Amino acid sequence: MVTLDTHLANIGSRSAFLVLDQTERRAFLKEERGRLRQAFPDELLEETYVVDLLVAACP
Repeated sequence: MVTLDTHLANIGSRSAFLVLDQTERRAFLKEERGRLRQAFPDELLEETYVVDLLVAACP
């Protein structure tokens, strides 16, 4: 479980957000915070990650 602030910080660190103008980035994160507070009133979220591991062997 992570806090809402941690989750938003994780989202904000992605390259797609880093290339946005600061005003656009803040507006998106503000709207997202509002949506997430409605869905998670205790402000705790579970983040799930999927990892693919590919291995190549040389003969």
